[in-house]
Amino acid sequence: MIKKIQKLQIFRHIVQAISFFLLPGLYMLAFSEFKKIYEMIIDGNFHFIQNFPSLIEFITVIVLTILLGRFFCGWFCAFGTYNDWIHLISKNIFKINFKVNDKVDSILKYVKYLILLMLLIIVCTMGSNIFNNTSPWDAFAQITDFSYVLSQLTIGFILLLLITIGAFFVERFFCRYLCPLGAIFTIFSKISIFKISKPNDKCGKCSICTNNCSMGLPLYKVNAVRGGECINCLKCVDVCPRKNTQANVLGENVNPALASSVAIAAFAGVYGFNNFTSTVLTNSGLASTSSVVESSINSPSEKYKDGTYTGTGTGFRGGTTKVSVTISNGKISSITTVSHQDTPDFYERVINTITKKIISTQSTSVDTISGATYSCKGIIEAVQDALNQTLEGSSTNNTTASSDNTSNDKNEENTANSSSDVKQDRPSNPPFIKGKKHGGEGTFPSNENNLGNNNTAENNGTNSSSSNPSTSSSSTQQSYKDGTYTGTGTGFKGGTTKISVTVKNGKITEIKTISMEDTPRYYEYVESVLPDKIISAQSTSVDTVSGATFTSRGIIEAVEDALSQAK
Repeated sequence: MIKKIQKLQIFRHIVQAISFFLLPGLYMLAFSEFKKIYEMIIDGNFHFIQNFPSLIEFITVIVLTILLGRFFCGWFCAFGTYNDWIHLISKNIFKINFKVNDKVDSILKYVKYLILLMLLIIVCTMGSNIFNNTSPWDAFAQITDFSYVLSQLTIGFILLLLITIGAFFVERFFCRYLCPLGAIFTIFSKISIFKISKPNDKCGKCSICTNNCSMGLPLYKVNAVRGGECINCLKCVDVCPRKNTQANVLGENVNPALASSVAIAAFAGVYGFNNFTSTVLTNSGLASTSSVVESSINSPSEKYKDGTYTGTGTGFRGGTTKVSVTISNGKISSITTVSHQDTPDFYERVINTITKKIISTQSTSVDTISGATYSCKGIIEAVQDALNQTLEGSSTNNTTASSDNTSNDKNEENTANSSSDVKQDRPSNPPFIKGKKHGGEGTFPSNENNLGNNNTAENNGTNSSSSNPSTSSSSTQQSYKDGTYTGTGTGFKGGTTKISVTVKNGKITEIKTISMEDTPRYYEYVESVLPDKIISAQSTSVDTVSGATFTSRGIIEAVEDALSQAK
């Protein structure tokens, strides 16, 4: 029996270790995508096919959970693995054998539902950022930079420390009582085809299964467990001296090693299939359009007056969207966001696609994106407003407009054109997110057509975590020489980030990526937030993005390098 226990549990720990290092951010990606689904539903802007590419992780995990139960929690979750390892140390080295009272345990298990409800109401519904810098996952993800975690993620580190202490005494402490994603899985897993079968009439009075249950379930009281709090670790199957506890699929007892192998294969298969489907949908255009916004400026052959013009439009919930449109040789050559008051996730998802369509067709009569119609309309309306000025023959430009006859505009136009194809080799949905430091915590943007022009997201600070150390370019009073400058910085895992910075009238007006060697998905997320912060503050002393500190630092360092040439 000892050999059997070792083989199955060693196999599980091997799978956990592999997942821990290859998929460290899967837990937070899945929860972030669940939050995105919730926000889109309450805003009335959800369309499954359209948003599929940005929901792959959650869809994969929830499909596995509905079909086979909580194998994700017991076998793949990095944070669950961390809890397991801490408890193994306490049990085998320090010989701690603490047991929680059954009644207290059953009551505490409801806390995770309260945490889930609180996050949905305060963060997702109300849009509050009160919990910024408090995520234990952020502290966990960045723990190798201990000084940074201790100084900038203090509350998150304290919570991580408390969770670690809890796991030292109570097996799967976080999973039992605190995990909001676990609360979701507890509900959905109850309809799975997999269960733990344990007929009471063949059971002795040893309670070995109960004493070894990772989640503290009173197994001696039941004939079977299907989903719910059970995380399918299969320890109860291993330890039963009568071999009465069995893995069961559709009413038939199966070999537990086979059941776990099928779960692993199903996870890999569903994940791979979802990525393939996402690519097909994106390339075919099925995940991008649904309706057409009629425009008063819709002729592809329209001739516009050269220059850069600024226009405003009304986006989601009446928020103002402000864009600048550059005309070169009578054609729309670039569209850049100046500011917006839209919902960041929706805006980030549509801005690149919509602007490329407008430039491609030389018209604002383009398809909107399903699930983000109002955000699209705000952008289109702002472009129309800017283009109206060119048709009226206006010779006076507004605050961000200027004649294209100046060398600075030529530099800016060249920079915009050269960066429109930046990162074309990025996978729209990378199959695995590697690197422990990139645990992440906030909502991750859609990967749909996230190519170039990614400096357009709202500077709302919802995902910022800490102030960056003071830099040589931190003064908001700094004045720079006009022109376009290129700088480099060191990002995640020592990768080089190359940035172009455009300065006009002594101010930073545009920040674009030329190249990068970072993790694509995290870089795209940071790039959609950080440049606007720098432009808004006219300073590189800005908050980094939580969960992607090193990526943020690479961009900030590259901007500093570019600005050093402009002094």
